Amino acid sequence: MAEQRRRLEMIIEGTAAGTWEWNCQSGQMRVNERWAQIVGYTLEELAPITPKTFQHLVHPDDLERSNALLQEHLDGRSAHYDSLCRMRHKLGHWIWVQDRGRVYEWDEQGRALWMAGAHADVSDLQNALQDAANMRQRLQSVVDASDEVAVIATDVDGVVNLFNSGAQKLLGYAPEEVIGRVNPGLFHDVHEMEDYLRPEADADGRVPTIFEALTARAAQGTWSHQWTFVRKDGGHRQVQLSISRLNNGNGGLIGYVGMAVDITPLLEMREQAYVAAEKFTGAFSSAALGMALVSLEGRWLDVNDALCGILGYTRAELLTIDFQTLTHPDDLNTDLAMVGDLLAGRRDHYHMDKRYLGKSGNIVWGRLSVSLVRAPHGEPLHFVSQIQDVTAQRQSSLQLRESELRTRVTLDAVADMVLNLDLHGLIQYANAAATRALAGEGAAPVAGSQVQDVMELTTEYAPRSPLDVSVLLDPDSNAVDLHSDLLLSVGAQLLPVDVTRAWLHDEDGQVSGAVWVIRDVTQQRARQREARHLAEVDPLTELSNRRGFEAHLQAAITRVARTGQSASLMFIDLDNFKPINDSHGHLAGDAMLWAVANLLRHGVRDSDIVARLGGDEFAVILAGCSLKRARRIASDLLESVRSLTIPWDLQRLGVGASIGIAAIGGSMSVDEAVAAADAQCYRAKAMGRNNVQVEAPLHGGPDPLDSGDGDGGEAGLD
Repeated sequence: MAEQRRRLEMIIEGTAAGTWEWNCQSGQMRVNERWAQIVGYTLEELAPITPKTFQHLVHPDDLERSNALLQEHLDGRSAHYDSLCRMRHKLGHWIWVQDRGRVYEWDEQGRALWMAGAHADVSDLQNALQDAANMRQRLQSVVDASDEVAVIATDVDGVVNLFNSGAQKLLGYAPEEVIGRVNPGLFHDVHEMEDYLRPEADADGRVPTIFEALTARAAQGTWSHQWTFVRKDGGHRQVQLSISRLNNGNGGLIGYVGMAVDITPLLEMREQAYVAAEKFTGAFSSAALGMALVSLEGRWLDVNDALCGILGYTRAELLTIDFQTLTHPDDLNTDLAMVGDLLAGRRDHYHMDKRYLGKSGNIVWGRLSVSLVRAPHGEPLHFVSQIQDVTAQRQSSLQLRESELRTRVTLDAVADMVLNLDLHGLIQYANAAATRALAGEGAAPVAGSQVQDVMELTTEYAPRSPLDVSVLLDPDSNAVDLHSDLLLSVGAQLLPVDVTRAWLHDEDGQVSGAVWVIRDVTQQRARQREARHLAEVDPLTELSNRRGFEAHLQAAITRVARTGQSASLMFIDLDNFKPINDSHGHLAGDAMLWAVANLLRHGVRDSDIVARLGGDEFAVILAGCSLKRARRIASDLLESVRSLTIPWDLQRLGVGASIGIAAIGGSMSVDEAVAAADAQCYRAKAMGRNNVQVEAPLHGGPDPLDSGDGDGGEAGLD
């Protein structure tokens, strides 16, 4: 036993392990000197050693896991207690300890009595593993950080074992779909690889795999080539792929790594740049505008045929001189200032009209547009200039201005008001007459004002209701009769005017504005009223004549159609009038007619129209009046006519009346309405004269507006 103990101590000493024994029931612990040395103490410094000594030294983050592993062994759920944990060294740093042990003695109840084990300092190994893990993590972070470069690594058999975020972005696969599962040949375009591999076939006709062919190219060093990669979604990308060997520390092959850069955008940009260059070359040489490339010093680098034609020089002649020489002295400083702004970055381009000195000594007006071409890093390279010959346009513009001046002088001399407006009502021009009328003598011009702010139009029919000026600015609106009873409000005065419109059109033929000519028609309107009065008024009775009556009747029919309101027409034929003419003469007859007219005029409302149709025939248009109410009015008029007498030659002369009434319908014509009332008048004559006859309501229905009249008689009864 002594020999065995000696040998055991030698083995323990040789392994540099710290041993421990633990009485699981009493808590007593025995450790060797090496156990204490591992954590930097002597046995005396740690005495007495108990489980609390271990718990005090173990890192708090590792203690719970260590206790759980110990309890798992004590419960018989594991063959050994095995825990890797950190313990605090006497000097204050943490060391990694591999603690292993097991229960070797149990009591009769199966409870653990004694447990023994060993501590080993594994800090160097653990730190090396951590350094390796950190290095691998840093390497993975570097690989993943460059998501613009796809990095794909394989083992020697071609199975992918690294697939970074750049590869995921390029190809659309998740790493778990690729790593350990596929060969990178999956990513190549099949038809492209077939064409590439076909010449690689050996004597027996065997064609190598994609992996074999590409890794063979990389056997002597990194090999690059442009390929078409196929994404997971089927999309194609052009890539520049570089393949290299991966060797271990001894130079042995452990795999391959490929780095792919997506050059699809670059190729597209090159294609676009080529197309743009071709387009620019074609546009430069064939453009109708003069075009030139100009050096930073102002020398012509290249010119097209159009510019040569504008200035009168050959291409060879222009390339020997600069633009300063050909610029009119009065325009040169402005041009050079613009060039300075371009070079200083204060503007991207500039436009100006300037004069060039043509070869024959003529002045050429050019509309110049200049931009600066810069290198990728921003340094200026040269100017691109476009020159349009606007000499004829300038001359036309000058002539146009002279013409406009003559036109304005002419318009200021006329008495009519002339306004030029846009479609929003902004006054762009007003002649002198318009300015005087709208703003007053000596006032500031009204141009720039809104037309509704300086003038107000209304009508004789509704002088207190201003017209909506926007209607007059609508080319499609015919809502306002511009030559019928318009009034212009000038201060407190309402001036009768006519308005004439002429529409202005832009280059596309669209209406862009209007010219209004406003004419004072005070005298003309007075003459029209006088003529209308003479044409529509009976000179004897001063009632409307037949012509005036028909106009008023048409207006009444239109009003009924629009509003649905009732209206009635009354025809009155005097009885026993002819004997007055025959016995007492026409003067007596005229006196009677005038008396009857005066009676009728005062026997109806002011809004009703009384007319003499000729001879002893009269008519009354009753607006808003039902047949029943019209009958009552007619009965009153009939009674007044019966009571009417006039003195003549010591006698008193009187007449009677036969009255016929008909409804005015919205769908009637003037002749139909007249015929309906006339028929009732004839009926009254036939019924013995001196009575009122009323047209029966349509279909025997109730008379419109019949309720509330307070008359129970039936229509058509005397």
